[in-house]
Amino acid sequence: MKVSKTFLALASIPALAGIFFGAYVLRWISVVFLSVVTIFYLFGQELRISYTLPQREERIQRKSEFERSLNMIRKARKGAVSRSLIEDGIIEIYMTLSENPAEVYQRLHREPNRALLELRKGGDFLDNLERALEIVEEDINEGGGSQP
Repeated sequence: MKVSKTFLALASIPALAGIFFGAYVLRWISVVFLSVVTIFYLFGQELRISYTLPQREERIQRKSEFERSLNMIRKARKGAVSRSLIEDGIIEIYMTLSENPAEVYQRLHREPNRALLELRKGGDFLDNLERALEIVEEDINEGGGSQP
């Protein structure tokens, strides 16, 4: 077995300290030195604690309001649920324009205005939606009235 020069240098330090300082001081220096070596070994070499690196957040690309509305219109061609959601969107527009949204909501469900009647007509849904939105636009330009 070959002895390295570093080991001999480290081993000679306590021997030389024992000659110069005496046995009692050498014991305390050895205790401190061995404590430091033990701490280094335990926390530096032995444990090898693997800590998790912060994960990069997975960014979810959400659809814009326009894409969601477009998707709902596509689904409304065939489904009644999407049509009712679009009707609720139109009612919400009128509620926003009104000073008393709760009253407008109840009234439009009881007695639909021209825009809702146009939307509920049979035939091509997209044409009906276009005409209903034109009626809504006219009502907005006239000052927010919800009745014909």
